[in-house]
Amino acid sequence: MRPLRGGYGGDGDRHWTPELVRDWWRERGRAREWAALVGWGEWATSEREGFRDAAEGARTYLAHLDHGLHGYLRDYMFWLAEGRPAAPDERLPELDA
Repeated sequence: MRPLRGGYGGDGDRHWTPELVRDWWRERGRAREWAALVGWGEWATSEREGFRDAAEGARTYLAHLDHGLHGYLRDYMFWLAEGRPAAPDERLPELDA
């Protein structure tokens, strides 16, 4: 199997910078709006398993946006800047800077 090239899926660390992560975070409302307004509620009770799975995925995505993604992105920004995980006593970059 060939590795992915030239995309976020295969080499995303080459494309993201701490400032781009902050930019995405400031605009996250667009992603949240899409996930909340696509009509997943109707899909949650669909007879089609794929629709129910998509609805569950949207709910999981929204929960992650609201709870947990902030801390993950601060860790990721440290990784991008330093090329290694942060030690427990190291200060993480601010996401809302």
